[in-house]
Amino acid sequence: MTDNIRVVRLTQDYQFKSFDCGNQDLNDFLLSDSKPYLKKLLSVTYILETDDDIVAYFSVSNDKISVPDSDKATWRKIKALFPHSKHRSDYPAVKIGRLAVNSKYRNNGIGSDILNFVKDLFISGNRTGC
Repeated sequence: MTDNIRVVRLTQDYQFKSFDCGNQDLNDFLLSDSKPYLKKLLSVTYILETDDDIVAYFSVSNDKISVPDSDKATWRKIKALFPHSKHRSDYPAVKIGRLAVNSKYRNNGIGSDILNFVKDLFISGNRTGC
């Protein structure tokens, strides 16, 4: 990523900077829906920003993985990660609800960097008990 990019967690008083990813639905989520989603505890949005722009954003929500949501082979692999006494019909998960990169910053690996950041955020920080 670019050196001057910082990650901030969205708050109700955050002042949005310039952002356009080329997809109106994703633009609208950030600018119109992300704060209400935060207030209603539906998702948390993280923003990658410079002094002048929003470079990218992603939102995460609590979710679950369950038997009907996955094929049997995948489910066996998931269950194998847990001791038998901890087997369940579903397991907690984190869902990336929205992810968008500003058109000005595309093709720099930022989307991949975000995915790696999210994995690290929840594996090393265990923010939600997943």
